[in-house]
Amino acid sequence: MILIPAYEPDGTLVKLVDELLALMNTNEQTIPLLIVNDGSRTATALKVFAILVERGIEVLTHTVNMGKGAALKTGVAVARDRGLSFVVTADADGQHLPVDIMRVLAAGVETEDSVILGRRVFDASTPLRSKFGNELTTRVFHLVHGKRVNDTQTGLRFIPACFYEDLLAIPKNQYDFELAALILFARKNKLQEVVIKTIYEPGNPSSHFRKLQDSAKIYAVLLRGGLASLFLALMDFLTFHLVDLFSGSTTLSVIGARTVGTLGYFYLARNFVYKVDGDVVSTFIRYLLLVLLNISILVPMIDIAKEQFAIPKIATYIFGTLVLFFFNFFVQKAFIFKSPATEQ
Repeated sequence: MILIPAYEPDGTLVKLVDELLALMNTNEQTIPLLIVNDGSRTATALKVFAILVERGIEVLTHTVNMGKGAALKTGVAVARDRGLSFVVTADADGQHLPVDIMRVLAAGVETEDSVILGRRVFDASTPLRSKFGNELTTRVFHLVHGKRVNDTQTGLRFIPACFYEDLLAIPKNQYDFELAALILFARKNKLQEVVIKTIYEPGNPSSHFRKLQDSAKIYAVLLRGGLASLFLALMDFLTFHLVDLFSGSTTLSVIGARTVGTLGYFYLARNFVYKVDGDVVSTFIRYLLLVLLNISILVPMIDIAKEQFAIPKIATYIFGTLVLFFFNFFVQKAFIFKSPATEQ
């Protein structure tokens, strides 16, 4: 099924649907088309939907505007309930050529269980704002999630049925849903890309993306693991300082700080950084051994720095934690949170 969410569309959507139908007719293909009207109210939009219905296109309507993510989930739920083997999502604003939609569909059918992204190529002709935004998101995505995705903001995606339930469980309903879905696909190591033509209308008048609000939501999804890690690090350092202040014991201070952070760090590492499944207990035991190794290194380091160089304990603790970060990252990736699947 080809799924197109639409909010206040204009004639561009009718043109896209007509060209898709013509292309399918030429290739003797019959792919069901579903348009989700996400609470549109204007006379222009309602006329567009009426035209589509007259031409036999199925249109589902949200009584109020719920967001692009909600519209996509409505379509995914329909595909699941009808037992359809895949969904191809496309935008209603003319950014995706019908031939590219069908190419992504064909590539997905060949792979069967992988998500196919329609990757736009950003060159000198791309508006600087769009090019910068996508490049920034791509780099942050790679840094935080360890996966290289060249177009994190593409709405053209082939999604196989094995992802339906996971997608419907995502609580996001706005543009941030698409990035949350992308993180899910990357976590499962089921991502491939097909290069498509890049199309930009001056000002992109058909788009309803709110630059400030929607960008903030997208980056919140992208960085939530990192922000949580920062919070845990601050709690870790504060606990060390307070325990040392009242007890004067380096050993108690390090153990107290690591006890506060261990469960939180483990949850974040397993679910946001390395994203692996498998036996939680055995994984946690290996992680706990790494924590104990950290304690055995930090305690003498802090005491020696204090006694020999009069360096404040908290300063050495913070420095030692940052140094061990790189060692811990390697050990966790190689031995503790090993993914059973290889990246495609």
